[in-house]
Parts: sequence; C-alpha cells; structure tokens
Amino acid sequence: AAGNGVLAAGGAGVAARSSGARPGMETTMRPGEQLALEGPPANQPATLEGLDHEVKSLREALEAERAEVARIEFSLGELFMRNACEEYLHRLERRIQVIENKEVDTIHWRIENVDKVRAGFSRGQFLASPAFSACGLDGFSFHLYPRGDDFCEEGYCSLYFHVPAETSVSRTLFLGRRRHGPMEADALKNCGVSEMCVLSNEIDKETGSVVVGVEGLRVLRSPHIVETRTKISLALPDEPRY
Repeated sequence: AAGNGVLAAGGAGVAARSSGARPGMETTMRPGEQLALEGPPANQPATLEGLDHEVKSLREALEAERAEVARIEFSLGELFMRNACEEYLHRLERRIQVIENKEVDTIHWRIENVDKVRAGFSRGQFLASPAFSACGLDGFSFHLYPRGDDFCEEGYCSLYFHVPAETSVSRTLFLGRRRHGPMEADALKNCGVSEMCVLSNEIDKETGSVVVGVEGLRVLRSPHIVETRTKISLALPDEPRY
C-alpha cells in the first residue's frame, strides 16, 4: 500500500522499504528471518506478579524508614528532656548558691603566675573572673586589665566590678594592698577603676600571685535580690483525706 512501505518478493530474499527511511535505502531479509518490532526487552517481562513483588518491597522499605524515624524522634525527645533537666538542675544549683551566699560581703579572686598572665595580654584586653553570687544576688564578676584599659596611663592595670542590671551597691574594690572605696556603684556608674595600681607592685613575691576582690559589699537597690522567709502559713486541704 502506498505510503506504508513496499514489500517485494524476490528469489534471494525480501526487501522492505519503510516510510521513515530515506529514499533508496532498503533492508534485505533472509528467508526464515522475521521483522523485529519495538517492545519491552525479553529479559524484563512486565508481569502482574513482578509488579506486586516490587510494591511489597517498597512498602517494607517504607515501614523500615518509618521505624527508623520514630526511633530517632524518641532519641531526640529523650535528649531534649535530659538537656532540660540538666538546665533546670543548673538553675537550681545557682539558686541554692545565691541563698547560701546571702550573707557574703567579701569576695577574693586569686590569680596565679601573674607575670606570665600579664605577658599574654595586650593593652585593652581583660581577664574575666567566674560569675559569682553575694548578698542574695547572682551575676557579679570582675574584669582585670593586666596592661590597663584604653584610657589609663602606661604601666597601670585596670579593675572593673560588674553588678547585675538595675542594681546599686556599696563596695570597696581591692587589688593586693591597693583599695578603692567605699563607693556607691551600679552597672554604669563607678563600675571600675581605670588606673587601679601598678600591677607588679602588688604581686606576692613568694607565690607570684595577686588577690583581687571586693569587700564591704552591700546591696542598696535591686529587684532581683533573694528574700529569705521566716514564717510559713499552711492552708487546710479542700477535701479531707482518710
């Protein structure tokens, strides 16, 4: 039929001309050969049984993934609870320390090997003390500038005493034998001394250390101070228990 290709019978074979082939191009088929048609490879039969097996495998893999996700979520939940408990215990410990240190008004911070410490600092760099509690408040700390802050004369060290926000105190700072105070101070006013002393003059020659601290500390105003109780009132339960 015209337009679909021409099949011509011959003694040696059959010539087939496809409508998609270029003019003049022919394919010769030997006797006993068949025209190959496009279709799925013989080694990959698309059977219903094979599809069911593949779907089953995918479902098993999906269930395994869901189980793994559930295990991870459970582990993360345990980790979150453990971290939350540790954070709560840390806050509780700090709270207990604040209560225990309510009557503390003198703090000593000993710095060992002062010459070595000073050699590792430049002007304007400070060494921070651990945060501590005193007088029923938490959040105090010292900042020592071994080579001085940006405003002091060469050769001096600087000492700053940081107090909690919205808090005013009366304090006397000391470094070795050098004292500064008593003086009212807060987070902005009189929070430190730029030219506290010549650090080398206050080092203990026997131990090579120096003691930094505050004495006579007294809280004048603060919304954060811990109140101690001297009286507790107990109420009766709503319903009696037997």
